[in-house]
Amino acid sequence: MLPSSLTPRLGATALASMLLIGLSACGGGGDIGNDIGNGVQCGLANCKSSSEVAPQDLRLGGNLRREDGRVTADLGFSYRANLLTVVRLDAPDALWLMPGNVPLTPTSDLGGTLAAQVQSSQDAWTIRLQHRGQTLDSTVTLPAAVQIRVAAPASLQRSQGQFGSTLSGPAGLNPQLSLADGECQLADGRTVRWTGYRGGPQARLQTSTADQSQYAVGLEDLQASLDQAAAGATGSPSTPVTVRQCRLGLVWEYSVKGTAATGLSTHSLITGISQARQVLSYANDR
Repeated sequence: MLPSSLTPRLGATALASMLLIGLSACGGGGDIGNDIGNGVQCGLANCKSSSEVAPQDLRLGGNLRREDGRVTADLGFSYRANLLTVVRLDAPDALWLMPGNVPLTPTSDLGGTLAAQVQSSQDAWTIRLQHRGQTLDSTVTLPAAVQIRVAAPASLQRSQGQFGSTLSGPAGLNPQLSLADGECQLADGRTVRWTGYRGGPQARLQTSTADQSQYAVGLEDLQASLDQAAAGATGSPSTPVTVRQCRLGLVWEYSVKGTAATGLSTHSLITGISQARQVLSYANDR
């Protein structure tokens, strides 16, 4: 028996593992042990099994992202409008990316995110959910592939004032510029790193033709965005920091909304993204 004072300190995985060890010692285990272990983890981690949730209470969220001829799906389910309650997809329920019948598989034991990656130039995709005997199809059409026709200089200095980039991308959409990946040295000597960041400076449209658009980005805006991203990477986002130099992955992305299956929660949201990336260095010379 676990002491009551110890129980709150145990993580979901640790407690589930201890219970499974007890089952094994008693001659249990196998599928029963796995089911109980998963149930304990889900109970302690504020999640539900898909077998317990009606289709209209399943909120599908996430995106399909295209870059360099690869399409990556990162999707997941939550309960109704509550983003904090994860719905884990349990067999025989399953999720596929179509065409190709590509299965999406969990990226963690709790199954909060389901992922897949394929090489494809396909624009239109179906996200097929098999749930409690029903087939529910959601769709998304990715924006046209993005190319950086004229890239920013590979090395930037704050004193240069601004930089420009020329993109070919989908007509009628404005791109978002993100400081997706960074490794930066701060003024106090620390080094911080981040990945998957969505914030960035504003890109101002300069000229546009039928097949390409030119944008300008102010380096004062870039510095401010870098300082914000770096502060978050320190773990103390409310404490200001100053970036001195960086190695950056800049991502230009265009996004559109997909259409969730009629039988799913009305809070479902799927995004289709096409993006292009440039790696460069930056120095704060002021």
